Amino acid sequence: MTYSKSTPMIRIIAYFSCLALLFVWSLPGSIALRHLLMFVGLLTLIRMTHWPSLATTLRHNLWPFIWLLALTLWLIAQALFISLEPSWSLSELRGQWGKGILAGALGLLFAEQVRKEKNLDTTWISTALVAVLIIQAALAVGQSLLHWMKHGELLREQVPLTGGKLEMSYILNILLAALSVDLLFRSCQRPQFLRLPMFVVIIATLLALFAMYLAGARNGVLGVLFLSISGVVLYLFETRRIHGLRHAVGGSVLLLLVVTSFAFASYRSDPRWQSFIETIPIAWDIDSNRTWLDSSHGTYPTLPDGKFVDSSAYIRIAFIHAGLREIASYPLGIGYGRNAFSHAIKQKEDAKLGHAHSGWIDLGIGGGIPALILWAVFLGSLILIAGIRYFRYTDPHALWLLFFGSGYAGRMIVDSVNRDHMLQIFFFLSFYLITISIPPDRKRNCVQ
Repeated sequence: MTYSKSTPMIRIIAYFSCLALLFVWSLPGSIALRHLLMFVGLLTLIRMTHWPSLATTLRHNLWPFIWLLALTLWLIAQALFISLEPSWSLSELRGQWGKGILAGALGLLFAEQVRKEKNLDTTWISTALVAVLIIQAALAVGQSLLHWMKHGELLREQVPLTGGKLEMSYILNILLAALSVDLLFRSCQRPQFLRLPMFVVIIATLLALFAMYLAGARNGVLGVLFLSISGVVLYLFETRRIHGLRHAVGGSVLLLLVVTSFAFASYRSDPRWQSFIETIPIAWDIDSNRTWLDSSHGTYPTLPDGKFVDSSAYIRIAFIHAGLREIASYPLGIGYGRNAFSHAIKQKEDAKLGHAHSGWIDLGIGGGIPALILWAVFLGSLILIAGIRYFRYTDPHALWLLFFGSGYAGRMIVDSVNRDHMLQIFFFLSFYLITISIPPDRKRNCVQ
């Protein structure tokens, strides 16, 4: 089978479409532009694809795609034969899951084309992807500083660029994962991952941390802490091998001091942390207080000191408990949908709800226990392959995928990041990284 040879202009259009889409994905009110960029990207990349090479690539990443295919087939069959609202579930599959799969295909084809370029270092493209995220972090900080210049205070817990702090913190977690890979490789005397000067990487890291502080997304801060601990463990392991235990411990202590300082600053600046433990048993008792069913008209329960519970923590914990009940009631799910939680609750209660603020709960209610198992195995296979490729071949893309995939699985516990453009970004980047990180000997076989 032959494939169309790409001209420089077609390659430029394809690459620009992917980079522009990564930027536009997070912008509110940009759905039409997202669709256009995805269509152009897929159209140009499909034209350039060498299909025998793509088939070989798929074989090297076989298990994640098998589990994802099994999950997709289950969701379709469930929507047709089990769902309480088949038309709604099928519509959600087209609008949510289907777009995510297309975004994954775009990332796969993008990486396949990049690997085929004989005179192109793949890290240059990865640097361009990271640069897009750095620009977004800079714009978010710039908006806050502009607000300070006009009104005398920083813009906190509001991010006009992305329309919400969840979306911004999600982007920042991805960016910090990539920057951590580069910093780890440089500190361990390995080839740098990002084609950026060291001072730019340091400034970008500080910028991302400051943007996270301004966003005020507690769950994003938890992601930073998890990433930092993982990075410190790897740094300790690698530098002990190179410089000995004493040097490794000294560097690790310094890194932990920086991370601890950031965590302490976030804790002190957000009083919600201080009442979180007291909120847990109150929020878990969803039968005594029914505010969680419609928080806009209810009265929140109070803490022992008489203050109202933090609404965010209360809602999340109550939703998790209610969601677990629904999963027990519908073990095969009610039908896939980003608001499956509200659809299940409304079968029994007069409620005003949306998603569950937990991706695992939303998926468990919508797709049932089979979907939870298949999704967990899919994520686990991505993480496992990434770990093997990093420790065996020291591939930086594999480490980025390891940080990104494990962080995404953890973030799903407390945030619904497996919906809308966040799901699409996940599929795009994870498929790109698992393809671009194929070991060198296998890469040669793929592009013959």
